[in-house]
Amino acid sequence: MSSRLPRPLRLLLVALGAAGVVASAVGGMRAAAAEPLAPSEATRLARGETVVRPETLTEGERRYVGGVTYTVLPASTADLDALFEDVGAWAKVLPRTKRARLVASPSAQVGEAKGDRFVELTQGNALVSAVYTIRVRRTGSEIRFWLAPECPHDIEDAWGSFRFEPFTDESGEPRVLVTYGILVDVGPGLVRELFEEKVRTAMLSVPQLLRRHVTATRRAALVP
Repeated sequence: MSSRLPRPLRLLLVALGAAGVVASAVGGMRAAAAEPLAPSEATRLARGETVVRPETLTEGERRYVGGVTYTVLPASTADLDALFEDVGAWAKVLPRTKRARLVASPSAQVGEAKGDRFVELTQGNALVSAVYTIRVRRTGSEIRFWLAPECPHDIEDAWGSFRFEPFTDESGEPRVLVTYGILVDVGPGLVRELFEEKVRTAMLSVPQLLRRHVTATRRAALVP
């Protein structure tokens, strides 16, 4: 790992097993475990850039695209908690999202879903749109989500997670190392051929959208 990393971030990554944070991007199917950061990746992370590792997974007839990303946000865990509690604000950090809203738990899942939230997402552009519902579960510093197949859905499947590791930089400012993993199966045929890579690119842009949002929020808070 590069010695150019700020010491607080370097110590955090070492404590986590040299960036061995696991993004449970496919739930019980498989864990998308990251390899240790290369020196060039560590340097980019220290500069405030996002390290992106694309991934493609084939399981039978299913084909998932996505990946794992690492980024350091100029924020505190309280900032991120406030964002994720406000489902209406998710449209600002999820790409091409027209609407995000809480929906009732499917009746067959009420007992199992205690504490989980179900969020209906409408995503797309003027030509193509998709509506589906994800089930969201918070466990400590990790937020996991996956497609709720019992609800109407215009994509075949999706799994993902966010993991937050807070630390303080050398100037005493709060920072959060965010590990984000996502895998999506858009479906077979022409849809896959036309949109698979576009979906991957969009999904892996989430860290940049997160950075933009928390930066704007913190700046607004400083305005008298």
